[in-house]
Amino acid sequence: MTKKKNLYSLSIIIPIMDEINSLKKTIKILERIKVKKEYLIIYSQKFTPLIVKKELLYLKNKYKNLNFFPQKRPYVGGAIDLGIKNSKNKYLAIMAADLETNPYELKNMILMSKKNPQSIISADRWISKKGFSNYGIIKFLANFFFQKLIKLFFSYEILDFTFAYRVYPSKVLKGYKINELRHGFALEMLLIPIKKGYNVVTIPAKWKKRTEGNSSITLQSYISYLKVLFKNI
Repeated sequence: MTKKKNLYSLSIIIPIMDEINSLKKTIKILERIKVKKEYLIIYSQKFTPLIVKKELLYLKNKYKNLNFFPQKRPYVGGAIDLGIKNSKNKYLAIMAADLETNPYELKNMILMSKKNPQSIISADRWISKKGFSNYGIIKFLANFFFQKLIKLFFSYEILDFTFAYRVYPSKVLKGYKINELRHGFALEMLLIPIKKGYNVVTIPAKWKKRTEGNSSITLQSYISYLKVLFKNI
């Protein structure tokens, strides 16, 4: 008797505020990827408009593998934390609803994950040609110097520590509670697994400025990166 094939399965965590049209486009693209998957859409009970919540009901009826949950802990880290707790599949993908993370690139990330089943696959804008589109010169320079700052303390080859577009083996994050709820969670979710011995494989990716909704990045978001960095030195 032949052994049953160990199929690849993926839980895709997507926080949303009000970017419903971008979310629809994202899911439509992701549906073309032929892999067992579920969508975990995390919305804000307080800030997500009622009309968007109604649209989420429509999406749940259209896609039987989609579920949505009201966020309990604040900020984007709180949304991701809830998605991890509700995920059921062998692997986890973290991406955005606003198309700033290119959904077409997830297919290549999955292929890389299959080749490196025990590793974290991390999208990297710095190793991609034209990895930033309409990013803004101040944000670009701040990002560049922060990546260099990390290199002063760690010898890791990863270049893009602050881009949360990743695929994880679920076991890496199961039972883990995210501490930094602002955007610094992206750095935390690399440093903690690396310190535990997990490998990270980077793959070229591009970032494109959203056309729907407003960015939630503030000065406090940048401070949160520094908090995580100095806590883990």
